[in-house]
Amino acid sequence: MNTVIRSPNWIGDGIMALPAIRAFKEFFPADRLTIVAKHYLADIFLNISEIDHVIDIPDRWSAPAYLAHVIHIKDMHFERGILFTNSFSSALFFRLAGIHSLSGYDRDARGWLLMDKIPNRTDNQHHQFYYLRIIEHLAGQKIAHPFPSDLIVDDAEKSRARNLLSGLGIASGRDLLAIAPAAAYGDAKTWLPERFREVIMAWQASYPEADILLLGSQGEKNKIERILASLPGRIHNLAGRLTLRETIIILAHCRLVICNDSGLMHVASSLNVPLLAIFGPTDSTQTSPLGNNFRLLHHGADCAPCRHRECPTDHRCMAAISSNEVLTAAEALWNLPGIRKN
Repeated sequence: MNTVIRSPNWIGDGIMALPAIRAFKEFFPADRLTIVAKHYLADIFLNISEIDHVIDIPDRWSAPAYLAHVIHIKDMHFERGILFTNSFSSALFFRLAGIHSLSGYDRDARGWLLMDKIPNRTDNQHHQFYYLRIIEHLAGQKIAHPFPSDLIVDDAEKSRARNLLSGLGIASGRDLLAIAPAAAYGDAKTWLPERFREVIMAWQASYPEADILLLGSQGEKNKIERILASLPGRIHNLAGRLTLRETIIILAHCRLVICNDSGLMHVASSLNVPLLAIFGPTDSTQTSPLGNNFRLLHHGADCAPCRHRECPTDHRCMAAISSNEVLTAAEALWNLPGIRKN
C-alpha cells in the first residue's frame, strides 16, 4: 500500500512516535511510507530508513497553502492514512486530500471521518505506547519487542556540525556541555533560571576547558540572555540561531546535555548523548526519555502532576531541586567512561 502518517505536532511527541513508525514498517514492509509533518518538525524524520518520503506542511495555514497541499497530497494517491494527531482538523485535511481509508483515535468529534475508529484509552503507560497501540490495531497483534527512537545523523552532517562549531570558535575535540533551559509548553516545565545560572558559573569554575552551548528557540533567546547576563568565558547563546536539524547535529557532538522535560530532552536521548533531565509538574512515567544514557531528577509536589503552562502558586516542584543536586548528577554523567567528544 501507499501509506501516509500524519505526525504529532510537538518535537518530543514526534520522537516518541518513532518506535511506532519503525514498528509499522516491520509489520507492513511492502508499504511505501510517507510522513506529513509541520515544517518545524520535519527535520527529525530525515535519514530514517523506514520512511520513504517526508512532506512538510506550513506551521500556520493560509487558504492558498491549504488548498495547494490538499491537491498535492491528493495527487499522490494514498491508499491508507494514519493519524498520530488527535484533532478534527487533521482528519478533515486527509479526507479532503482523498484519503478514505483513515485510521486514528476516535477523538475530537471526528469519528465520522474515520473508516477505522480506534477507541481512545487513558492509562499511565509511557506515551510511546499511545502511538504503538495504533500500529498494533492495524497489525492485529501485540508488538513483541521494543523499537528504537534513534535519530540518525549521517557522515555529511557530522562534518557540517564540525564546521558550524568551528564558526563559533570551537575547535574540534573540545568538550561541549549543552544546556536547554526553556520548554515550548511553558515556564511551568522549566527549572528556575537563577539556578541554571548557578550551575553554569560552577561548571565554568570546575571545567574551564569546556564550551557551554545554550539552546532554545527564537522566542526563548531573551530569557536565555538574562540567564547569561555578564557571565564571561566560553559560553555561546545559540537560541534562535539554529534550525532544528542544526541543533540535532550539534547535540550529537556534545559530551552532556542538561535540560527540562522538553523536545530537546527527547532529541538528546534519541542521539544517545548523556542527559540530565529535570522534571517538575509533569508525569515522568509517561514522558521520560526513551534512551538509556540519562539521569532524571524529579521530586514532584502535592499539586503535581498538572497541566499548567505557568505555575499559579510557588513552583514548588521545581524549587525542590537544588543547584548542588543538579551539579552532582551532571558531573557523574560528564565523567562516564567512553563519553564522546566532537
